[in-house]
Amino acid sequence: MKKIKWGLTLCVIICVFLGACQTKPQQNEDTGSGETPKPQQEAEDTSEKIVIRFGHNYAIDHPAEIVAQEMKEELEERSGGRIVLESYPSAQLGASRELMTGIMNGTVEMCVTSTFGTVEERILSVEMPYLFKDMDHIRTFVDSPYSEELLKLLETQNVHACGWWPVGYRNIGNSKREVKTPEDLKGLTIRAFENEMLIDTLTSLGANVTVLPVTEVYTALQTGAIDGEENPYLNTYTMKFYEVAKYKTESRHLFNFDIVAFSKTFWDSLSPEDQALLEEVVKKGCERYTTLVEESDSEYRKALETEGVRITEIEDYEPWKAAVQPVYDKWEEKLGKEFIEGVQNLVEW
Repeated sequence: MKKIKWGLTLCVIICVFLGACQTKPQQNEDTGSGETPKPQQEAEDTSEKIVIRFGHNYAIDHPAEIVAQEMKEELEERSGGRIVLESYPSAQLGASRELMTGIMNGTVEMCVTSTFGTVEERILSVEMPYLFKDMDHIRTFVDSPYSEELLKLLETQNVHACGWWPVGYRNIGNSKREVKTPEDLKGLTIRAFENEMLIDTLTSLGANVTVLPVTEVYTALQTGAIDGEENPYLNTYTMKFYEVAKYKTESRHLFNFDIVAFSKTFWDSLSPEDQALLEEVVKKGCERYTTLVEESDSEYRKALETEGVRITEIEDYEPWKAAVQPVYDKWEEKLGKEFIEGVQNLVEW
């Protein structure tokens, strides 16, 4: 009897074993295949990914976006995909003032904007009218201690500023008439961005000034709310202002800069190695941007002429320089006459 019971038990054990061996593999819910899922450690590790939202106001065909995409590619390649730069052109993250505020509040990681002079006045010292001789002068400045001194001032505003993007020489355009001298500007309402130095300069030249975000300029020209804008040829073309303003004067009244900046809250959260990588990539991007802006000046000047814009050259800038003397009288003592003269004298005139 015991032998029979033992034999039955053995049969049951063998049947269970054989049944287990014939059971189909469990289906993978993600793939629908019968393959065993890969171990968790083989999946891509995204826990350390750093996403940087980069905001700017320029169009997608502007050098700003071209350089943004180049920086994105280099950062992802050199970090093995761990650092991701997401670019938001055309004011998707806000206009200039909003971008600056986002950086200071820590709600935006990175931006390029020209409005930091509104919170740190000394930034305006490099935007004195007729301060720079040419692009070589600009390059000398951005690599100088004068540049470093100004950028460091923004640390107190929760801003880590790490480079300059030369916007270019600004030229006055309008929809009403040809402008040859400062006298011809009288009665014309010209848009300015939020920059006291620029407002003072245009006012000294004789224009009526109104401040508008760049995103509103086209419509304001179209409706006649303003008579003109002042921008480098590049911006005037890529933002299509030539469609509604057919006169442009090569006033070259001011050389304007954007500043490339990170929120210091975000910056301080990074490792020293990641900070060094970002500094290097941004520096390379600044150099690339400067080259593109320099190359674009004559290119977009010709493009504007092709679109029917009448460009007026200035043979003698002395009346224009004389007109802006009140700007120097107001700002030199406030910003530091020695500093301004130091920047001006970085090259021989």
